[in-house]
Amino acid sequence: MEWNEQLWRQSQEYLSPFMIPLAEVLGRSERRVAASRYVAGLLLPGQRKSIAPMSERLGVDSQSLQQFVSDSPWEEQALWSAIRREIIPSLGPVECWVVDETGWIKQGNHSVGVSHQYCGSVGKQANCQMSVELVVSDGLVAAPVGGRLYLPQKWIDDPQRCAAAGVPKEVTFATKSQIAVELLEEALRDDVCPGPVLADSAYGDDSKFRAELRRLKLEFFVQVTGSSHKAWTRPVETKLKFKRRYVHASAPAAQSLAAIAAELAEADWRACSWKATDGKTRRTRLAWIKVYLAHGLRRTGGDLEEVWLVVDWPKGDAEAYHYYLAEFKGQPAKARCLSLSRSRWHIEQYFQRSKDDLGLDHYEGRSWRGFHHHLVLSAVAYLFILVIYLRAKKNFWCDVGGCVESDSPVAGEINRLLLLLRKQL
Repeated sequence: MEWNEQLWRQSQEYLSPFMIPLAEVLGRSERRVAASRYVAGLLLPGQRKSIAPMSERLGVDSQSLQQFVSDSPWEEQALWSAIRREIIPSLGPVECWVVDETGWIKQGNHSVGVSHQYCGSVGKQANCQMSVELVVSDGLVAAPVGGRLYLPQKWIDDPQRCAAAGVPKEVTFATKSQIAVELLEEALRDDVCPGPVLADSAYGDDSKFRAELRRLKLEFFVQVTGSSHKAWTRPVETKLKFKRRYVHASAPAAQSLAAIAAELAEADWRACSWKATDGKTRRTRLAWIKVYLAHGLRRTGGDLEEVWLVVDWPKGDAEAYHYYLAEFKGQPAKARCLSLSRSRWHIEQYFQRSKDDLGLDHYEGRSWRGFHHHLVLSAVAYLFILVIYLRAKKNFWCDVGGCVESDSPVAGEINRLLLLLRKQL
């Protein structure tokens, strides 16, 4: 079935109700129409979801679509806020929040924020853009609630380069952890139901990030590097001298988290099992212990950080699988720790499906405004499909292990659904 203007007019009956509460924040009617068209272009089947091929499939002028995304002065933050207020509450209970970053491989040096840096998408250093993302999850699916480009220091130090890419003058350097905190604050201001924050070691190893989570009164369950932190398993006496805190000479030496885990008794471990995406039962062991991190002593007037160490260590393995630092309002529980230890993958699910099927990484513009416009519109497209799935009570995206290959059964279901949508439109 060929996509044309007539089919587009027919699609309004289906897509428009979803877009109404979101598009209202865009103001002018032509912007609302363009937003719906752009989202439809991301939803329709096609290898590339850049401006030219989407415009051809939609039967619209590419210049007008380009102008809407790259140049039109609508605020992407207003659209993110509408997502958080209008869409997220309808998706069901929130089990956790997940913070992570994703890379956008680029050629050349002109795309905003592009730099030679580590890119998790390819597992090595690459010329890419990086964005920090926040999703919420009900334990089965992930829903995006915020995202922002990471701008390296060398970009901030080059005002001419920033000006050429349209970077606002008020933008200053922020670490990925700082960007993540800003996204969390925005979600809280829009009354997104809070849940424990999950993150990998790039964020979990950052003591300032964990301190910010405490300031926001958020629980957390963050992965850390077992060899990078030293701690005690009981409080130790400290003293303040010359505005620095020191451990009393009688205190034992602090140990690495890995060493603490290795000394846990057999009775400390809880056997756990779950059913993996291939239908097989997987097993591991979890243990948790209260620890007092030594890093606080390096801060002026600082004190020990009291936190739970949770260790995931399958029986028989030579080393632990993962280490986590956790802060809960109550005591840790096996079922909850097991669930949270597997839930961070939900954001990878969002990245994978958005890139493979919805063109998240297909934007070819170079500007700050265009990048962030495309980012939030890609989130809208993802949420549209997610709402359809949930209403159909079919969680095709819930088990990511079977979704990573383009020819997987789940990917096939997605393609079939998109084709069905196209016919219905």
